Amino acid sequence: MSWIVGPAVAPPRGLPLIGVRLSRRLAVAGTVILLLAVVACLLTGLSPLLPIFVALLALLAVSPVVGLGYALVVLNTPLGLWFLGAEKVVGDAFGGRDYALGLSAAVVVCVLFALTVVLHRWTRRQLIGAGVALLLVGVWSLIGFAHHGVAQTLVGVRLTVLPVLLLAVLFSLTRRQVLPLMTVLAWVLVANALASVGELAVGPARLVQWGFEEDTAVRYIGDTFRVPGLTSFNAELGILAGAYLLGYLVLWLTPTTRPNRWSWHAGGAASVLCLVLSTSRSGVFLVAGGMAAAVVLNRSGGTAGRRRARIVGLGVVAAVAAGFVALGMAGATSLFQRFDVWADLFDADLPVWGLGIGGVGAATTSRVTSSQQIFIDNYFVSVVLQFGPVIGVALVAAIGYLLWKLWRRTAERPGSVLLVALLAGLASSFLVIEAWEYPGAMMCLGVFAAYGRHLDAADLPPAAGATAQTTTAPPAPLKPFPVTTPTIDRPAAQ
Repeated sequence: MSWIVGPAVAPPRGLPLIGVRLSRRLAVAGTVILLLAVVACLLTGLSPLLPIFVALLALLAVSPVVGLGYALVVLNTPLGLWFLGAEKVVGDAFGGRDYALGLSAAVVVCVLFALTVVLHRWTRRQLIGAGVALLLVGVWSLIGFAHHGVAQTLVGVRLTVLPVLLLAVLFSLTRRQVLPLMTVLAWVLVANALASVGELAVGPARLVQWGFEEDTAVRYIGDTFRVPGLTSFNAELGILAGAYLLGYLVLWLTPTTRPNRWSWHAGGAASVLCLVLSTSRSGVFLVAGGMAAAVVLNRSGGTAGRRRARIVGLGVVAAVAAGFVALGMAGATSLFQRFDVWADLFDADLPVWGLGIGGVGAATTSRVTSSQQIFIDNYFVSVVLQFGPVIGVALVAAIGYLLWKLWRRTAERPGSVLLVALLAGLASSFLVIEAWEYPGAMMCLGVFAAYGRHLDAADLPPAAGATAQTTTAPPAPLKPFPVTTPTIDRPAAQ
């Protein structure tokens, strides 16, 4: 039969050769264009590394996994990249702008988001949500332009929108694409832990001699040195470690979601070390709030499984609280000082529509700020000051509604327990820090959330209970063997 179907299904012999020739031509053309761009930069006085780095960014933005892996490293190891000289090399390529390397991660994410928008099939609900989000950003950007200028507002827009873009791109990935990002994230935590131990051994005095900035990379709480790891400062390291530790621990609460890669275990141990050495309260609040919600709102599994999950979860919360007290971070003096600051900000003739995007928070500490620096240490208060009290109440209501929806899903989808913990932990950290404005930690939570979406998908192996039911089902009854004697007029039963 091969002579009938063979020629009909075999591909033409010339197509692979044509594809190879086109690839070679594109590679040659791209190399020639790159060399011409390098020569043009030399003739015009620009850095010859500029077109090379732009070409590398273009290649990174083509692959979601590679591009997001690049953003993951850049956002969570800025101090390490500065120490290695990578920040200076890239900054010199862009005319001495040291912030170019950090900004390149945001550029890659924006390109990946644009590709996701083009290739994704949007539902009506998603289009309505995107339209509302664009309207909010547009209106409060105009308010920000009028209040504190264009440059500071654009910094605030980047800080506000970047986590949403990251989440959209991460949620568009398949499980096979998310798994390498989980591994990269684990190694990033390991690298931060090794750097933290090294910084503690070297000591803050020598770090300052090496060029570490005081009161930023080198900070103290009393007489305790608060290590920054490879991040910019200790609070950034603490909330990153808390985000990873929360996601890792919650995976152990349900039998079908337990981590099984040794690199993830190494990342979990490293996150504990980073959280302790950073002495960050925000990371502690994130872990404790998320674990408590995962224990209380978990409806998956049987009664015995939920009882074991409660014991494990409450044990983790108790251990975190004990470590919190042992490290001397249980004092409430700074918290009451924040209450006074928030009261003063609300009494300062705040408009009902707020100050606009970028009016408070990290945007006021950027190099382009045009207003005084305002530190809030509470993202709910920050939203009220930027968007007004109505949007602040809407944010709290939206978080409560999402938690309720996810709680209902946990009975049938154990992977939703991870999403409950991540959302509740993020809301808890909002009480003590502007967690949304830390893109590295937000990307860590986003990677775990993207992984959680696939825990109940069809491409995962079935649960143990489901497998047992299918393998132990009783076989169909056999037909009785015929006892009548066949004759020529009546055929035998088949």
